[in-house]
Amino acid sequence: MKWFKRLRTFMRLKDIIRKNGIKQSWVAERLNISPAYLSLILNGKRRLTEGLERDFDLLSDHIKGETR
Repeated sequence: MKWFKRLRTFMRLKDIIRKNGIKQSWVAERLNISPAYLSLILNGKRRLTEGLERDFDLLSDHIKGETR
């Protein structure tokens, strides 16, 4: 079930990025990863680590709070 939570986390962030017109480079900068690595994650070519999963959750909650 851990993989499902990670999948849901990155799908949620991908959806938030798309719906709000946020640049992936902006997200990558806040997550302290390269835009290329973020792209690989969002396209399912790299897995989320537990640390990145937590950071994704925090960032997506922050973004949703800003867009309300």
